[in-house]
Amino acid sequence: MELIAENGLHATPMSQISKRSKVSAGTIYHYFPNKEALINHLYLDLKKEIADAAFRDYDIQVPYHERFCLIWQNSLKHLISKPMQLSFIEQCSISPLISQEAKETSARYLAPLFGFIAEGIESSYLKKMDIQLILHLIHGTIVSTAKLQLSGLLEITDEHREAAAQVCWDGLKIG
Repeated sequence: MELIAENGLHATPMSQISKRSKVSAGTIYHYFPNKEALINHLYLDLKKEIADAAFRDYDIQVPYHERFCLIWQNSLKHLISKPMQLSFIEQCSISPLISQEAKETSARYLAPLFGFIAEGIESSYLKKMDIQLILHLIHGTIVSTAKLQLSGLLEITDEHREAAAQVCWDGLKIG
């Protein structure tokens, strides 16, 4: 993950992965038939970790708006705390190396988020829009805020985090 985050997907040969991980190429190839399989496996592990982090301390009994802000802030905290994951996932999200099977499995990991957004639409908390579009709009605000922090351009305080989550909410809520 670190090599790909640093050098990019295509500029990271298996020889570098082997060297950095201190695992022989033969051992890596025993578990993964090629670099693409390794990348897809790592991609799925990280997508699951990110989805799990979003729902940390989640309580269905809490009002919808508060749950929205919790998921948003949990996601931001996670990405800020794992900048290599952010870089890796961002590169993979636009890469043809990620298989259709991995994309479908990733969608299953994100099912709770889809369900949460569907609940918001059905309960008239959120505007009636395509769920995929809503999730990408939310993700975009989270990633942009994380990159602000990670670049050193702005120290994201609790107040910034709450304000950014609220602005995202304000753009998606009804009324």
